[in-house]
Amino acid sequence: MTEATIWAVGGYAPPHVLTNDMLSQRMDTSDEWIRTRTGIRERRTAGPDESTASVSTRAGQAALQAAGFDPADLDWVFVCTDTPEMWSPATACFVQDMLGARHASAIDLTGGCAGFLQTLQIISPLAAQGKNLLVIGTELLTHALDWNDRSTAVLFGDGAGAFLVGPSQPGRAGIRIGHGLSSTDGSQAEILGKPYGGTRHEITTALVAEGKHHRIRMDGPRVFKHAVTMMSEVGRQVVSDADLTLDAIDWVVPHQANQRIIDAVAHQVGIPGNKVFSHVAQYANTGSASIGLALADMLEQSLIKPGQNLLSVAFGAGFSWASQLFHVDGIPASAFIHQGDR
Repeated sequence: MTEATIWAVGGYAPPHVLTNDMLSQRMDTSDEWIRTRTGIRERRTAGPDESTASVSTRAGQAALQAAGFDPADLDWVFVCTDTPEMWSPATACFVQDMLGARHASAIDLTGGCAGFLQTLQIISPLAAQGKNLLVIGTELLTHALDWNDRSTAVLFGDGAGAFLVGPSQPGRAGIRIGHGLSSTDGSQAEILGKPYGGTRHEITTALVAEGKHHRIRMDGPRVFKHAVTMMSEVGRQVVSDADLTLDAIDWVVPHQANQRIIDAVAHQVGIPGNKVFSHVAQYANTGSASIGLALADMLEQSLIKPGQNLLSVAFGAGFSWASQLFHVDGIPASAFIHQGDR
């Protein structure tokens, strides 16, 4: 049976490194305060000449070039983001043009930090039918923060992760996209999100003057509780549905929200910490980009081996959560662009 397979992975982390000590010079915080609460030491920030489309394109190009794949052969370009290039047209349209994917249809999907896994579940049937897809998760969250709110400003970073996805082919290395689950509880939408700028709460001169037009609304205790509970449940459920045991999982690749959430999910699922990948200390929470970036980093470090089973779990605004199983039939082509400067 033909199944959706990741043929190549690309990751791009912008070069500018913003450390906790640097943040402490612009707001009332400290390295110790941030690290002990989140595990984050630094994050990447996009430069003034970068945008969601250009950062997406860097990750997409990394994946395509690693695989030696002609962008003209793409059928679809998907960009999953909550920080779009503009309201309209879709960010994916700009990316399609920048890549030279002249035959591809292009569309954005918005699903918060769980959106990348939700997108994979939506597009996998297209790949199984023989379509060539580029799926990119991108956030420029540091361009959309209230830098006076230390409860949220210290959490986020910028970046993009890209998967080149197509049908499984005999003899072609790749990571097979297996069973996935996702769900949403819209009654909890108010606990996490960026409320200003849409038709419900338009941006006004007063909001801008107060610096609230970029504010991320987050009820920290409720987000923590829901994130840990829902990711743990959906992680265990997807493993059970696939007739696997937790012992069969070689790596958990969670959404890189913060280290406390990652550790709590691992504990509740029952996975030992040495099977849980985290680079949140270096890149912080990159939203829709985090799982793609994590996989690019793992491939660069040669942590992923043929025959392994991977489990990804994520949560995000909505309130949504998702889990996804992957099986490594062979090591896909990959490239991770992450050289940093301070």
